[in-house]
Amino acid sequence: MWHAHDTVALIELIFYIPTIFVSAYVCYKHGFKRSSGWLYTPILCLIRIIGSICQFVSNTNPSTGLLQTIFILDSVGLSPLLLATLGVLNRFVDFLNARSAPTFTIRHFRIVQLVLMLGLILSIVGGTSISPSADGSYTPPTTSKVGVVLYIVGFVAILFILAVSVPRRHVVPGRERHVPITIFIALPFVAVRLLYSILAVFVHDHTFSIATGSVAVNIGMSVVEEFVVVGLYVLLGVWLEKVEAAPKVAANGA
Repeated sequence: MWHAHDTVALIELIFYIPTIFVSAYVCYKHGFKRSSGWLYTPILCLIRIIGSICQFVSNTNPSTGLLQTIFILDSVGLSPLLLATLGVLNRFVDFLNARSAPTFTIRHFRIVQLVLMLGLILSIVGGTSISPSADGSYTPPTTSKVGVVLYIVGFVAILFILAVSVPRRHVVPGRERHVPITIFIALPFVAVRLLYSILAVFVHDHTFSIATGSVAVNIGMSVVEEFVVVGLYVLLGVWLEKVEAAPKVAANGA
């Protein structure tokens, strides 16, 4: 039987299958060692492709393992969005640091990256410990909640770095000034996606259940947001020129 979640999975496949090739090209264009945030866009595409396939399989072979896999893939999907944002922001800050006294260095970006990676790990651990009830509902474990808290910390750190860095954008080359603009456009969508994760793990409301919740809410607070953010960053990567040499002060951070 075809379910509403299957329709969402099909739409995601239609979007992410071609996008994964374009995002891989962007990484190739900028160099995988310098692709920074763009490296996480094909990763998110792959996560969503696998998740969609799992959704189809769950119709004919429902199991606790599949529910755990779907929960893990949905939870970790937020991490590539945040890491991609951090990485693209790092490129902008690198240009600032090469032309003026640095405010943020590679150490700051590594700390934020570590926080987000810890959130990713805890989200995975939380997903493996889910025990669904007979009706398919579940109670998010503490590890998942801590993981989301770390995502919040990372998001706030990104906002702070961006807010402090943007006033000096006049010192970077013309095209690079579009990087913070793109991030500003993407951040509200990242924030809504983060809010969805917060509601999913902290609010005991079936509406926000990842596996069995409202499809409309899932589309409005998660699917669309990821489409927009991935699309923005991939298009930015296609449009920007490759950096031939690393900036003088700060090397590639995130």
